[in-house]
Amino acid sequence: MSSIKIFPQVATVQISSYAPNKIFGLCKDMYLGRKDANDIFRILFKFPITTIPNECIILKAVLKIYVQFAGMLIPSSFTPYALKEDWNIQNITWNNQPSFYTHITGETKCIKRVDFYHFNITEIVTKWYEHEIMNYGLIIKNKELSNGTYNRVNTVINSNLSPMLEITYGQKSNITIVPTRYVSETEEMDTDELYRFSSTINASLTKTITCHIKNLGNSPIEIKFQSSPNGIDFCDDIPESTVIKPHELIWSTPYCFATYGRIAAKNVNPGETSKIRIWYEAQE
Repeated sequence: MSSIKIFPQVATVQISSYAPNKIFGLCKDMYLGRKDANDIFRILFKFPITTIPNECIILKAVLKIYVQFAGMLIPSSFTPYALKEDWNIQNITWNNQPSFYTHITGETKCIKRVDFYHFNITEIVTKWYEHEIMNYGLIIKNKELSNGTYNRVNTVINSNLSPMLEITYGQKSNITIVPTRYVSETEEMDTDELYRFSSTINASLTKTITCHIKNLGNSPIEIKFQSSPNGIDFCDDIPESTVIKPHELIWSTPYCFATYGRIAAKNVNPGETSKIRIWYEAQE
């Protein structure tokens, strides 16, 4: 599968709760985050993806911003959200800002100093490309609960430091695959700092089995495949464990093929919780 990258022009605009009716328009830099309870900033981004041909797969989409001023140097996590409604840079304000999908997000990043920050927004761009949701752009914000968690982002047009979207895509394969019978099941499981276990898989009548596992939360998760001869006693497969980043999708195939198997998962950081989705795909 070949791939190509595109770098569409990114339209960027700032809105502020301190000036809820002000139209900021194009600025050389924009604020993001919360200064205090009365002064909260958000940044909206919009970019076309119409140059991507039909029948492609979005391999990766990354939004890059440059933080040129880190405010009070108080670390804070920021998340991109897909927007539900259209907007125009000529009249957008805090009071008429569009709503956003709370569950369709990109990668969360902790901003704590002057630097480039890269947000993985592959899931959002894929939903736009597949027409699952309309491309109204996205909004980046933090939880807006703590004072001093604000930053200034460079938004100079046509600058090496201006916001940029990098999309990598490839053509879908035209190779014909010999038909075979596949069995597929899906399961979701909450995680915390202790290992939790998926349902037990009976693989006795299958030739191969593959598990795709997606981290649905904002915290890293450690997973491992476990095999069993009787569905009661389990041992760790090889490799013993793998860490899945927030919103990342991985695949895992058992090294040791046994009658029964399951997925064990826990959060990497104590006190955090998350959720995973598991796809079991077996060839009979």
